[in-house]
Amino acid sequence: MASAINISAININVASAKQLTQLHGIAKDLAYRIVNHRDRHGYFTAWEELAEVKGFPNHKLEEIKIRATLRPPDGVRPEEFGPRRVKPAHLDKIAKKPKGYTKAIRATRISDRLKRAS
Repeated sequence: MASAINISAININVASAKQLTQLHGIAKDLAYRIVNHRDRHGYFTAWEELAEVKGFPNHKLEEIKIRATLRPPDGVRPEEFGPRRVKPAHLDKIAKKPKGYTKAIRATRISDRLKRAS
């Protein structure tokens, strides 16, 4: 039975977005983000790295681990697979820029330019 589970397991490092949607808790848009993240940052070497993908359901990680694997792709030796890339800085939320008038926008108004000129 264990070999049957391994055969049907989806390797996250080589799966397409369509294959990733077969995993519980991964929708189509999240699958595209996982593939895009993998293409930009390299293969996943630890399960915690999936938390870097925006919108990844951390509470479903245990269910995903049952049906998925993080093996290196064919042709890549395990020693070339690389160390873990998890950095706490990547998990912090980035503060968004304020919306509305900023100093740069206000400086383009005629009344503000006249104030600076005098």
